Amino acid sequence: MARGRLAAEPEGARVTVVEGDFFRDPLPDGHDVLIVANTVHVLSATHNLELLRNMRARAAPQTRLLLVDLWMDASRTQPPAAPIMSGEFLVIPGEGQAYGEDEAEDWLAQTGWRKLERRPLAGPASVIIAEAA
Repeated sequence: MARGRLAAEPEGARVTVVEGDFFRDPLPDGHDVLIVANTVHVLSATHNLELLRNMRARAAPQTRLLLVDLWMDASRTQPPAAPIMSGEFLVIPGEGQAYGEDEAEDWLAQTGWRKLERRPLAGPASVIIAEAA
């Protein structure tokens, strides 16, 4: 799907889609940006730490990491969709939940990433932008 969509875009020639299991297959070298979109909430905290650690092991200094998900604020009530959907995340994949931005900051610090900022996106999602330290 990604290849087909990118083929129709002018930027598509600059993007490489890499298939694999992010727990078992190593990332290729030479990337500028790593994107993890709508994935964190289906994984346990332990698996998210493993994912971030594996990605950092292959990322050059200053590589950017974009974590797109339903990041909750400190009150754990915003965005409203996140706490409502958190139960669904646990039931369907069996281990996930909506996580707070503070949890992501802790994972990033533990795995060699430095948080730069969080930006809202359309709808309830936001992106946490980090850099390989």
